Amino acid sequence: MKRLLPLLATWCSLAFATGEEIYRFTPSDTHFLERFSLQALPPLPPAPDNGVADDPRAAALGHRLFFDTRLSANGQVACASCHQPQKYFTDGLPRSRALGITRRNAPTILGAGHSPWLFWDGRKDSLWSQALGPLQDPGEHGLAPLEVAQLVRRHYRGEFEQVFGDSADLDRLPRKSGGSLSRRQRAALNQVLSRVGKAIMAYERRLQLPPAPFDRFVAQLQRDSGDRRALAALMSEDEVAGMRLFMGRANCASCHNGPLFTNYEFHNIGAPEPDPAQVDLGRYGGVAALEKDGFTCLSPWSDAGAEDCLEMRFLKKQGPELVGAFKTPTLRNVAHTAPYMQAGQLATLEQVLAHYNNPTPPYYDREQHPSRPHFDILPLGLSEEQIGQVIAFLETLTSPLPEGDPLWRAPE
Repeated sequence: MKRLLPLLATWCSLAFATGEEIYRFTPSDTHFLERFSLQALPPLPPAPDNGVADDPRAAALGHRLFFDTRLSANGQVACASCHQPQKYFTDGLPRSRALGITRRNAPTILGAGHSPWLFWDGRKDSLWSQALGPLQDPGEHGLAPLEVAQLVRRHYRGEFEQVFGDSADLDRLPRKSGGSLSRRQRAALNQVLSRVGKAIMAYERRLQLPPAPFDRFVAQLQRDSGDRRALAALMSEDEVAGMRLFMGRANCASCHNGPLFTNYEFHNIGAPEPDPAQVDLGRYGGVAALEKDGFTCLSPWSDAGAEDCLEMRFLKKQGPELVGAFKTPTLRNVAHTAPYMQAGQLATLEQVLAHYNNPTPPYYDREQHPSRPHFDILPLGLSEEQIGQVIAFLETLTSPLPEGDPLWRAPE
């Protein structure tokens, strides 16, 4: 799932076909496209830091927690408030609104179980640790750690015991907030918090993406690459032309590759700075947060051994390429998850393609930045027609909403 630049060298026939050849694909073309199909999505990576990651009982508990507005200071905010199933688990806002307004845009959680880093800046190394951030953020759910545990004890004690074997840690905690906790109580609280996150992670890992038109197109290529009529019924000439540009001249696939159209890496593409008075350092700040985080793979609340935590053990901590760099987002359902970039600075795909076509260098303030940011993109030089074709291709990455999947709606 890393960069596919070596493979792009073999992409000539796919990149330059025009006219009557638009639906002509060689076996190597088909093989290349197969790598982007959901059929090629590997099984979820093991989660040694979460012993219940694949436990259906934990997923059922996490499903309820994800949609429960009681897990907020005002009783009105749930995880699903900003990650709405009908919007592909986003919220359609530049920056999310909960108890306050967040600093960044809410990315989709679909496919997040495949990513080694979470949040735009990668400041969390697991879905279970990521889930704890919004719960305690004063601008999101706004709960103190002890309040989270008290709500779990009040509403989920039985399910908690079924998943984790006992509720002894819940019983060690005071029933009212206020006052300091003993060392033993603090450890019990951290154990409860980690288990709440692990249950939510178990739910999120089970969310499945239905095949999009692009996936059906690739499947038809595999069956019969010469059936032009069948191919044309699945993707129009403009959509296929956009696919060829995406994979070839526009070089989008160098970062947006694999079945989820992301390399999970961090790049500074010179997106407009949301707030020049308080610059967003991106991955540079995310790494600093990871080093201070008490709920990483290497923490006492992880179920993994140190040998299982290679990403944290070999964490890259320095370099200008970290400054202002943000995680490559998935392009699955991208046409229906506007606005775009880390703070929703760009409202439409047309604006996104215009930026890539003629990018501006990253904002730099020597008083706020630790170094001049590295700039990761070059101008594309596409025509207006070609930009429209790339956007048409991106539309083909939209999966139908799975109306019959109970995981895509609040539990009954």
